[in-house]
Amino acid sequence: MADYRTWMLTGYRQSHTNGREGLQYLDTKGLLNHRYFSDWHNVDLKDWAAVLQSDHGAWDNTNARYHCYTEGVIFTTATLMFTNPNTRDFHVHVTKNGSVIGTTNEHSGGGSSNGHTWNGATISAICRVAEGDYISVRITAASASSSGTRGYLYGGSNNYNKWSVFYLAGAQRDNPA
Repeated sequence: MADYRTWMLTGYRQSHTNGREGLQYLDTKGLLNHRYFSDWHNVDLKDWAAVLQSDHGAWDNTNARYHCYTEGVIFTTATLMFTNPNTRDFHVHVTKNGSVIGTTNEHSGGGSSNGHTWNGATISAICRVAEGDYISVRITAASASSSGTRGYLYGGSNNYNKWSVFYLAGAQRDNPA
C-alpha cells in the first residue's frame, strides 16, 4: 500500500495547480521525409507525420521539444529506422535541456552488400524533471559526409520511426520536504 513516502500520483488530477490535469503523454510516428545524417547531425527531430498527445499538450514542433510544466518523472523511448551505406558511427540521443541522458551506439550498415539495407536503433530513458525542463530526441553521425553516399533516417511513411514520452507530472519524491 502506498503512503506519502512512495510515489504518489494524485489520481487523475495531477498538477491541477497549473491547469494541466491528467496523465500527460506524447506519441509521435513517422517522419515526413528522409533525414540525412549530414543535415540532421545533432539537431532535434521534428515534423513527425502523426502526433498524438494528451490535453494541454506540451509538444512544440517549432523547436522540437516536449516541455515539462511541473516537477515530475519522464519515461521516453525512441525507435528510428535508418540506412547507413558507409557504416558510419551513428547514435540516437534522448536529451534533457540539450544534455544527453540516454544514447545508442550503432555501427551497423554497409548496405545490401552486408545482407541488409535498413537498420533500427532504440533508446529508452527515465529521468526526473523540473518545471521548465524539456525533452528532445536527436541523432548524431559525426563522420557523415555532405556529399557522396550518406546515411539517413527513413521518411515519407508514418509506419516507421517512433518517439513516445510518458510524463508523470507531480510525481513526488520518496522523502518530501
